[in-house]
Amino acid sequence: MENQLKKESIITVIKLVIAGCLIYSISSGIRGNYGILLNSISENSGVSYSSVSFSLAVAQLVFGIMQPVFGVVAIKKSNRFVLCSGVILMILGLMVIPICKSAWTLMIFLGIILPSGTGAFSFGIIMSAITPKVSQNIAATVSGFVNASCGIGSTIFSPIIQSALESTGIKGTMLILSISVFILLPISIWLCKSDNKTISTENIDINKTEKENTSLKTILLEALKNRTYKFLMIGFFTCGFHMAIIETHFYTQITTYNITEQMAAYIFSIYGIATIIGAIVSGIFCSKFQMQKVLGTLFASRTFIIIFFLTMPKTIITIVFTAIFLGLTGASTITPTSGIVSKVFGVEKLAMLFGFVFFCHQIGSFFSAWIGGISVMTTGGYTLIWGASALLSLLAAIVSFLIKDEKKVQE
Repeated sequence: MENQLKKESIITVIKLVIAGCLIYSISSGIRGNYGILLNSISENSGVSYSSVSFSLAVAQLVFGIMQPVFGVVAIKKSNRFVLCSGVILMILGLMVIPICKSAWTLMIFLGIILPSGTGAFSFGIIMSAITPKVSQNIAATVSGFVNASCGIGSTIFSPIIQSALESTGIKGTMLILSISVFILLPISIWLCKSDNKTISTENIDINKTEKENTSLKTILLEALKNRTYKFLMIGFFTCGFHMAIIETHFYTQITTYNITEQMAAYIFSIYGIATIIGAIVSGIFCSKFQMQKVLGTLFASRTFIIIFFLTMPKTIITIVFTAIFLGLTGASTITPTSGIVSKVFGVEKLAMLFGFVFFCHQIGSFFSAWIGGISVMTTGGYTLIWGASALLSLLAAIVSFLIKDEKKVQE
């Protein structure tokens, strides 16, 4: 009987992981490939490249804002309500974007409605639906798999979107993406159907403790007095600035180097695979070394790879090499950043305080996507935005290495 229950628990956990990975990979796969759609949206709507870039910049900001908003909604309503709302908002945005013919309509549906939908599928919401149903000793492992699925989504959707654009145009592509999102509806309902049932009673106590804890204002003010928290905010602002270049402009940039759009899409897939590997390796390193040193090394590595990319001839070899190392150092900053927040302030405050750190990430994304579009229109190239990213990455590396040992900070 005991073995039977254990077997059923393992099967349940596997199902939960698969459901979480599907939701996160599909939503992230679409969000992470806006850059491939940028030119097509601009041509279809008749709106300038810089204006579409600005809409995407706003989208980055809205994505960050909506995560804590939907976090509150999930508490007041339910995770199921939030995830189902995300499906509706994403489909609405995707289906209307092809018929937008002005900057202001693109701002509404590309810059606000679509990213609001992707914000409902945030890592925190998905994990809050999964974590109470698994035991604490495997929650981190489950979290790692779900986080890695973000890269899987980018890898799969890059060639799909490019092929769809070539064969069906922007309208057909958006229809295909809408169908993909609709698949998430039954998955989300299943994932949240037993929100009150748990495999681990330990997690019930944790959730109760979180709800009974001090106010949001008190916790945030306490964190902002902490030097480590400020350094992490600087680091994640830099991370957002850097990642938005890749997600918004990198694809378009490499097509200017006599590389076909199909090949550029495959390079993006390579980048996606590298992000999966980087996320897993980062987790292993964080369990063996001090997390602030892992974080500092990742930011320093970004600085070097950007310098390499800016100074080397733009051949298929150097571009693929750059894509691989951009991927390896991409999502890998999430594990040490969230880990330091957890160790310094306690796991019960992780979701709240990491949410604000992630909002800094999206502010960086906003400025990067916006300034990048202006830079291309005014200078005709991407050197300025990459140079800014290199300098910010160097700053982030320095402040990360200045973080004291996370256990000592808490004291």
